[in-house]
Amino acid sequence: MLNYSINEIEGLKILALNGSLSADSIEYFTSIVKQVAERENIIINFENVILVTSAGLNALVDVSLFAKNHDKRVIILWPEKEVEEMAEVMGLYKYLIFAKSVDEARIKIKYFT
Repeated sequence: MLNYSINEIEGLKILALNGSLSADSIEYFTSIVKQVAERENIIINFENVILVTSAGLNALVDVSLFAKNHDKRVIILWPEKEVEEMAEVMGLYKYLIFAKSVDEARIKIKYFT
């Protein structure tokens, strides 16, 4: 199960997730993120995500590429180390933007192309 809330902090849209990003939740997840990413950059707070499966990681790539095609960015904030490692093993790391702080996310939104 995946729950979410969307907040705006200092002009940044932050989607806070709670739960698992897996095959059961990816349709719901991609729908939410794409609605925001059509119009603005989005930071996805992974602090309370307890599980990310390969399907969930592929969904992250999907929304990241969708945002990029709309000249926007998706930043993954505070992911578990295992998420970054899985992205690297699956060859998907180059499609994702990770950040360890809101300030780092802000910089990456501004400078990542």
